[in-house]
Amino acid sequence: MIWNRGATGTSIFETRISPAGKAAGTSTVTSGWNGNGGLALLVMPDKTLRLFASGTGGINSFAAPPTGGHWTRESASWGGPVAESAGLIGASLTKDGQPVTAWRGTAAVGSPPESIPPNGYEGGMSVSRLATDAATGAIVLEGETNSGQGGDYVQRILPSVGPRVVLPPLAKDWSGGIAGRIGAPGVYLADADGKTVRFYRYGGTSRTLATGAFWSATACAGPEGRLWVAWGDTTDGLFVTRTSRAAGALEPVQKLHAPAGPGLTFLQCEGSAGPVDLFADSGGFFHVHLLAQLSLSAHATKTKVTISARDAGDPVAGVTITVAGKHLTTDAHGLVSATLRPGSYTAGASAPGYAATSTPFTVR
Repeated sequence: MIWNRGATGTSIFETRISPAGKAAGTSTVTSGWNGNGGLALLVMPDKTLRLFASGTGGINSFAAPPTGGHWTRESASWGGPVAESAGLIGASLTKDGQPVTAWRGTAAVGSPPESIPPNGYEGGMSVSRLATDAATGAIVLEGETNSGQGGDYVQRILPSVGPRVVLPPLAKDWSGGIAGRIGAPGVYLADADGKTVRFYRYGGTSRTLATGAFWSATACAGPEGRLWVAWGDTTDGLFVTRTSRAAGALEPVQKLHAPAGPGLTFLQCEGSAGPVDLFADSGGFFHVHLLAQLSLSAHATKTKVTISARDAGDPVAGVTITVAGKHLTTDAHGLVSATLRPGSYTAGASAPGYAATSTPFTVR
């Protein structure tokens, strides 16, 4: 996690998060920095880290080894005064591993870029985010637009310019999020407009996840093509779920207490290893680490019970099922069977990366 503090003479910090979701050390990236603006972090193809920060001269880059802890500033900057004051910048990788950065609706390839487009994709955009379609290599830009149309702006910008989509205006600044799937096609957007939380595939369809005065939403990549999606506000709480491998069905939605503060205006998440780390800005820093949710069901016929373990409809193999003192393991279809005497039982399930769950059933 990369964060900054201080309006002038800003310091930028790196905090390492363990696989269990615990803070495992903080290092200073730089201090005395001229700019408390956008930050974007990439893992490069060789696993080294690349940080892009708005500040002196525009967008600047810093590099670190895979384990972080020591950062080196690269000498060049790009984007000029407009980029220097960018409130949120985006970064992603092309299919061949080149970084792409975006700020206020303008995007550039390379670090530093060999050339910068003379005009942006939507003038005056206060927020720019990027995501890559793993199947096609397309780079999709998303952000808030201040044009006459208004709304949340989405468009493919590389390797060619694609259709422009303008969704309803967001409820608050920075209250949407975009993500490409890992090893699977599609770029997806989650946004909240104060009335509805939508989950939209660029070039595809949109679905409603929730209705209500939600202020913020975000999406991030999970393993096997899954996507984590989160939304919420300080009144109703935070809601988190994960999609199936096909990005269609959803796990059971988890509800959390929202952090106290003047308003939940900014959500981000990272879930590529399986569990998700969710970060929120609510007038202060908030972080929570969550495991995926299993759905467990039992079907009993006479003395035999068949138990199914699924993740958003996908069968999960290797789940340990504990029932009546027996410890069983689900097969490739997510199933396990046991012979039991008539009576009432509770089956428990556990698996690495998943929260423990249980289901009651009766054998008659």
